[in-house]
Amino acid sequence: MTTPAKLRIIVMNGQKILQTQNNNEWETMGTIKKVDEGIKPGVYNIYLATAPVDKNQYQGQIIYIDKENAVFYQQVKKDFIVHQLKAIDGKPVAGKDVVIAYDGEKATLTLIDALKNKRSLKI
Repeated sequence: MTTPAKLRIIVMNGQKILQTQNNNEWETMGTIKKVDEGIKPGVYNIYLATAPVDKNQYQGQIIYIDKENAVFYQQVKKDFIVHQLKAIDGKPVAGKDVVIAYDGEKATLTLIDALKNKRSLKI
């Protein structure tokens, strides 16, 4: 895996910027792209991502898919988890809320219905 030591995503105004840190300065990698639907504006420090633990389940939003390094990043509460694309049975989609359950080296990806998780107040 050739992921830079520090990688972050900045999302604002419907655009996302991928940046890496070189010599204590953040530099933009590639071009500014349209953000995937569902990802909220903010700074996502994905370099803080940790590897998943066997027999665990992770529920959260997929933030970024790095096809070059065959990994994708999921935000679970305030933390980030980095998953291997080859370990997942299913196709991750950035901006979608998913549950990823590990059993050994393999994992299953289940899409979460966003409407099911919303609370409604009846008047």
